Amino acid sequence: MKLLSSRCLVLPALLALPLPALAWDVDCRYSADRSGSIDTAGATRVEIMARAGDLRVQPAPTGKLSASGRACASSQAYLDQTLLHVRRDGDVVRVHVQVPEEMKGFGLLYAALDLTVDVPAGLPVDVTDSSGDMTLDGVRVASVHDSSGDIVARRLAGDVTIDDSSGDIRVEDSAGAVQISDSSGDIVVLGAASVHVTVDSSGDIDIEHVARDVLIERDSSGDINVSDVGGNVQLLADGSGQVRVADVKGTVQLP
Repeated sequence: MKLLSSRCLVLPALLALPLPALAWDVDCRYSADRSGSIDTAGATRVEIMARAGDLRVQPAPTGKLSASGRACASSQAYLDQTLLHVRRDGDVVRVHVQVPEEMKGFGLLYAALDLTVDVPAGLPVDVTDSSGDMTLDGVRVASVHDSSGDIVARRLAGDVTIDDSSGDIRVEDSAGAVQISDSSGDIVVLGAASVHVTVDSSGDIDIEHVARDVLIERDSSGDINVSDVGGNVQLLADGSGQVRVADVKGTVQLP
């Protein structure tokens, strides 16, 4: 009887919790397509505000920005409130995902939108995302602010700053400088003009094929591997983990 009573107390509490990150993958009870597009002639910047769900940003075949995705929600009411807005404010194009502000009650409550954004070549993009994996491929992303989920960035056209709370970060063949601030998760950079890690709390760091300098200001835990660097390598502070540095044309500074 005691065991049964314990289950009766715990189960409703668990069901009342907010959405786990993978809930919409398991059961997309209510779904609908969302899309929008806009001409970017004369625009100087794109701002993407994504929420829960995966995000992909890729090159557009024309001068028009287009965004599309599938909204998933636990109720029709939440689905009706999960919207995609594409608009222009002066020379800034904004892509904004709207989700219900509050989700209350019992049961698994969720609202998410998996989003793909096609951006014309050359337009700088600022991305803000709350949860879900992110893929950036062949575009000019200037900044990324992400709460959770893995980030994969390939063939970025210019300098990029990535501020991430949790999840792995992988950057490949970046044409410009890469600056990363990360709380948890592995960091991998394979090809960049330069790399600057301002802070890394936990997770391994692997950096290879950098044309100029590599600077790691503060690392708390995890192994660090740096190789094939055309400039200098500086590691200013390191908590724990092995450090391996090889094939550096400039100077190497370790704590």
